[in-house]
Amino acid sequence: MRVGCSFSLTIIVIVGILASMSRAFQAPSQSLSRTRQRRLSTPSPVLMNKEKREYDRAVLLREEAESPFRKVRFFFYYALGGGALVSLAVSAARIAAALNGINADLLQESSVNAAVDLVGIVVLAAFFQRDLQAQESRLKRATKGAELARLMVRGSKSLVTGDLDDFSSFTTSLASLRRGRGIEKRVIIAAGGQEKIADILQQATQLQDELSFNDLLVVPVVMPQGLAPDVNAEELPDCVALPVGSNWKTVVDDEASEAVKQGVDIEKEGFCVILKKNGRVGQRTKGIFLNTMVGEVTARRESGMDVKNI
Repeated sequence: MRVGCSFSLTIIVIVGILASMSRAFQAPSQSLSRTRQRRLSTPSPVLMNKEKREYDRAVLLREEAESPFRKVRFFFYYALGGGALVSLAVSAARIAAALNGINADLLQESSVNAAVDLVGIVVLAAFFQRDLQAQESRLKRATKGAELARLMVRGSKSLVTGDLDDFSSFTTSLASLRRGRGIEKRVIIAAGGQEKIADILQQATQLQDELSFNDLLVVPVVMPQGLAPDVNAEELPDCVALPVGSNWKTVVDDEASEAVKQGVDIEKEGFCVILKKNGRVGQRTKGIFLNTMVGEVTARRESGMDVKNI
């Protein structure tokens, strides 16, 4: 009988289709603008079976919306994997019987079937594990985005009113700076030692017109404390907002730990996390170069490229 072999070959074919589906319906990758700055690579995903972590329902729904066919693929993994195991069990029983002199003529065919079943199970397991890793990576990225969105900043009220003579301040979350929520800003979270941040504030003051024109908002964070610099908020330009609250230290420490692994001197060189107008992380850079960031947006605008979604 060639039922086992046919079933196993069918598994291999369907696995190939599932792999194609996985690539075809994958969310588009975020294109980052080219720059001479050195980027920090994003943290590597942790397998779900090694780290149990609970996620917010909103995060789970977002991940499901970004990859709507993942559950369909999981269903096929389980169904095909179960079928392959049954087929393998049947083939193993036939091999055992043939070795004992029962239906010995089926030994070769059953051996081939068992080998194909094993290959199918291994391939299914590999694709299943890859999907799990991709899911965990998306969940972590969405969770990080939610944590960033909840962070609070205090800035000039002129960000809202547009009146440059309005020196009063207001406090808001980074989520309110996203596109379509009244204040559209590209947020530059600049983290570094006290001296580095003092230098960045001077640069921001010198470049305040260019930063404001390109919708860039600098949020300086002094490391390792994870706090706002000790300055008078009213003396800062409207392109600078100060971090508020204790949540900043937790979030920035996570980014700093990854930066240290990349060989970044946090206090002397500093690093940046740049949020696009849609709230997602656009870049992570080694060092803080406000001139370059302004130049990138300006260059895109002058070349006719989109500057609303970066």
